[in-house]
Amino acid sequence: MTKSFTRLALSLLTFGMVAFLPGDIYGADGEMDVMGSYFRVVWGLLVVLGVILILYGILKKRFSLFNTPASQSIKVIEMKPLMSKKALCLVEVKGEEYLLGISGDRITHIATIGAEKKSSFAATLSRTDPHNL
Repeated sequence: MTKSFTRLALSLLTFGMVAFLPGDIYGADGEMDVMGSYFRVVWGLLVVLGVILILYGILKKRFSLFNTPASQSIKVIEMKPLMSKKALCLVEVKGEEYLLGISGDRITHIATIGAEKKSSFAATLSRTDPHNL
């Protein structure tokens, strides 16, 4: 969440509170001021929108599933589902990449992809243990 987004949401919330202050909405002749009531409705909607944006930003920052901070040493780079409950997962751990096979009850190491990331699939497959597949 950026600082400008936070400032915008807080300013909408602060200025929106003005709409809920008690005031005289009746004119001199006792009729209700229509423009004043429209103004209050618009400000009320802006306050609600500001609260929703603030809650969205907080929830997105705190509970994001794919948001990995740079300080973490384990990163999920990519996941490719194959069938139901089976997938391939590319994981980076301390600069080294690993290809994992994930099924319903097992995680199998398929290959370690080191610094030579430009190697072909056949070369990577030939380096793997055939008993793991």
